[in-house]
Amino acid sequence: MKKSNFVNFCIKQNPLTTHKKCPWHGKHKKGKLFSSPEIFPQGVCPWLYNSIYPYFLGLYYGARFSWNEEGDCNVCCPAAKGVDIVVRLRPNDGKFDKRIAPSMKFVIFAEIVSVLGNCPHGHSVGQRIIFPTCMVEHFMCPAAWHNIFPLMQPKLPLCIDLKNLRCPDWNDMIYFDISKINTNKNRLY
Repeated sequence: MKKSNFVNFCIKQNPLTTHKKCPWHGKHKKGKLFSSPEIFPQGVCPWLYNSIYPYFLGLYYGARFSWNEEGDCNVCCPAAKGVDIVVRLRPNDGKFDKRIAPSMKFVIFAEIVSVLGNCPHGHSVGQRIIFPTCMVEHFMCPAAWHNIFPLMQPKLPLCIDLKNLRCPDWNDMIYFDISKINTNKNRLY
């Protein structure tokens, strides 16, 4: 990852008003300020993380995808010339990350298999992004982040072209144009 292109995000967890049993945030009774290194595992691009989170979650809860016999799936970032990855679940062999406890039976991760253009975030072929469910002490809850990310209205990176956005399945090569949609007319409330 190129540090010069890293978007610095901060998210503040408010103090808890009641005792919560949340394994991610219940221990932060006075609240906590999370910065990018505590939000994005392995420095993953926020837009790529947003794309792969639902597939991480699916594997966590037992989904099997049909890309190959192991139940892996293809996912990509929304950039037309972006990053293609394969999301996988594998037994924990102790070699993924030293922060993963040996008691974790499996690890869910995404492996970058191609970069179609110049990724401004610096992702490269072979890089792995580990779903942080096996490293709760080190990261913000990815479900909480995924829920609030669209509301943060972050500045889009240069690789995102609203006239040419990819479907998350990079095998299909389907693109979308949202540049001329007037969102004010499409509001529900």
